[in-house]
Amino acid sequence: MGATPSYFSIGKLVKLLEADFPDISVSKVRFLESKGLISPERSTSGYRRYSEKDVNQLRWVLSLQRDHFLPLKVIKERLVGDGNSERSENFQLPQLDPSSPPDESLEFTKAELLKRTGLSEDKFKELDAYGILPKRNQSLGEMYNADDLFVTQIVSRFYSYGIEPRHLRHIKRGADAEALLIDQRLTGLQGKRAIKAIVELARLSSELKTLLLRRALHGNTGIS
Repeated sequence: MGATPSYFSIGKLVKLLEADFPDISVSKVRFLESKGLISPERSTSGYRRYSEKDVNQLRWVLSLQRDHFLPLKVIKERLVGDGNSERSENFQLPQLDPSSPPDESLEFTKAELLKRTGLSEDKFKELDAYGILPKRNQSLGEMYNADDLFVTQIVSRFYSYGIEPRHLRHIKRGADAEALLIDQRLTGLQGKRAIKAIVELARLSSELKTLLLRRALHGNTGIS
């Protein structure tokens, strides 16, 4: 038999989070709930019951708000989505650091990713086929993470411009090649030296790509 899921009262939830988010309060949790950023279950007597998933989701929302200064409207769009790419003109992600590990703070099923992006089953299969998304075996309990959510949202916007996963293969290959190049340069480095090298090399790679893309766009398209 599986373990019985743990649930927390709103007071216990605040206690769990206040070390990392000192300004958290019962009223703030209820405010975020009113904005659709968290949806706890209700007990038979009507009291809110927060699961481990609710705790992780709230921690993620608070981190985006504090560390990346994203407005709640944008955070909700990234988290919930409405499946309508035409209404996502102001697409915005938190600042992404390639030297940081993937964001595992949230878990999603394939059905949840489809609902949040409006992608069809066939289009989702293309993401898997071309390696844009990692293969997950949900029958074994493997779930998609927050990075996977961001990837599907980005690709959904690409689709609106007629750009499909097969067109994005070179981006995936480029990322794999960069990761291999950085890994090769870490030979002999350990601990803090290795971490420092990863951070700097990832930043330099990201900045160089941005500059080269800018040069190519303005040189090839006549954008002024």
